[in-house]
Amino acid sequence: MAATTEDKESLQVLAMALRQERGSDIDSAALALAMQNLPQLAANVRDKCQINYRRCNTSFARWLNEDGVSEWVSSSVWIANKVYPAYCRGGDYTFYRQDLVPGFKGTFNRLKGEIKVNTTRSVMKQMYDVVTVGEDKWNPADIIAIKTSDATRVLAELQNFNPAHHSRMSQKLQEENRRSSASGPGAKVLDAMEDLDALYEYNTFIDDLFKRKICVGISLKKAVSSNVPMKVMRHSAVKGLKESLAMNIEVTSVEYSDRNQKCIVNFNVAGRAGQYLDIRGFESSRLISDIQVQLSKRGSSAAHGKITLPVISLITKRSAGGRAFITMKQQRQRIFAGVQHANSNIHNFTDWRIFDAYKTQAGGTQLVADMEKWASYIQWLSRNQHESASVIREVTRLVGRRNGNFEAAKYLKHKVQSYEVGYLLDREQQVIREDIKNNIIKSMIAYAGSKGLYIFNNNKATAFMMSSTYLKVGG
Repeated sequence: MAATTEDKESLQVLAMALRQERGSDIDSAALALAMQNLPQLAANVRDKCQINYRRCNTSFARWLNEDGVSEWVSSSVWIANKVYPAYCRGGDYTFYRQDLVPGFKGTFNRLKGEIKVNTTRSVMKQMYDVVTVGEDKWNPADIIAIKTSDATRVLAELQNFNPAHHSRMSQKLQEENRRSSASGPGAKVLDAMEDLDALYEYNTFIDDLFKRKICVGISLKKAVSSNVPMKVMRHSAVKGLKESLAMNIEVTSVEYSDRNQKCIVNFNVAGRAGQYLDIRGFESSRLISDIQVQLSKRGSSAAHGKITLPVISLITKRSAGGRAFITMKQQRQRIFAGVQHANSNIHNFTDWRIFDAYKTQAGGTQLVADMEKWASYIQWLSRNQHESASVIREVTRLVGRRNGNFEAAKYLKHKVQSYEVGYLLDREQQVIREDIKNNIIKSMIAYAGSKGLYIFNNNKATAFMMSSTYLKVGG
């Protein structure tokens, strides 16, 4: 049984506690020995390593006998040796797997729920009703280091955070809204929705704890050498908005390939190449559901966050790009003349349930009847780069296999939905302006990269959710 995310995060917590107790760099042999002898850990390591021991006593012993464990042991050692001297030196810290500090992300979820219930702004209510603003998009910290002398107080303040007990952030937020603007011609207005007052204050609280090295949230990616990348992602006040406004995005190409079941959108940021959106299905091989979009970078083994179709739909419509959805729907209606497909109730792309209905024996008959129409739509979306004849050949091949209806339906779902996102952002698509497409990607990058949920439109950036401060390591 492969190691889980909990195993990997718990291993990093153990490595941090071991590095603190040692007082100098640790090596892989020391960490592997601690994994093996977890029930006999020295008290000054065990007390500072807050993980689920009942689970890890068993899972670590099993993991040590599996292939690939040495890579994760090395990664944890390299990260501990890099992070501890930089952020924990001179202090006595207790290290937690993030779910053992329930108030950290739990308070964000509470404040988010209050925004959704209490807001009188229809656009804010729509955002929080339809878009899943996940806690990991607010702060993706996997482990948390808290100064032991402050731990009792900090844990209580995180759990019971009350904005009214801190500062007059409402006034400060409104003041920043009034005065914050980007320099240059036609200065762009930065606007943080004032419904975010409480979240703004909580972010400031988290940022202050981080600056003082009292509570440090750490987001982990697997390290591949001792030269571990480390970057503070600081999003206090409206800094994240300013960074996002300053991004210069250029889509360079969209890859519509008949050799896979996805779509790739390549783009430059500030003239630097290598960034791309990997648009494909991430669901179980046994299921059919919506595709997602993953922010990726060539030459990096780490993925940089995902965006769902409901998020992309709302970003697109709020960025004045809704015409692209109308055009795609009109083309489907023209191809499927007289057929009324169900519309998704959460996004504006083709509904995955249309393809899910094809997987039965009766549905397979309809799939064969419809495949030429879907092939025509795929060719149109891809600007003839993926020819309909190729789609028909692949569907025919898949249908002939065992469980073929399911495989063919899943293939069509992957191609249709991924190409719809590609079409939306393709620079050759003339339905929406180039600046609108770039603004959509800018919002997607900010969201996938856990910087917040921002919408860019009419020379204005509006925050619907602001992320908080954390340390990003590895990758």
